[in-house]
Amino acid sequence: MTASTTEQLNSVMTKAADTLTAATTDTSGLFSALVQYLEHNGNTGEHELRQNAQIHGLHDQVKQWEQERRPAATTEDVVTKLLPAHAIETLAKQSGLSEKATIKALTGVLPAACHKDHADGKSA
Repeated sequence: MTASTTEQLNSVMTKAADTLTAATTDTSGLFSALVQYLEHNGNTGEHELRQNAQIHGLHDQVKQWEQERRPAATTEDVVTKLLPAHAIETLAKQSGLSEKATIKALTGVLPAACHKDHADGKSA
């Protein structure tokens, strides 16, 4: 199926905006927003992440991130399994990135945030 002209234009505009905002290289705002999500409202985000990890068989992966000093990046598929769509949408809005750029950036940010929370005496 071929994308409509509007979809193609939106895709081009999104890529241009992500390039202009340095979406692929500046993840500090996204990291802060993710940590806030994980810790906000009695660690609701952390509970969602852990529940999704159990559902998708990713509990060991999250535990590995917590233990590694510099956890390796993950895949976009793992990000979308661990974080609910509403969280990704909120993180995109808070960071000013498109949802696609947010998911891509979260491949590196999510493991680091899990390690940070664990190192700070919390568990993500």
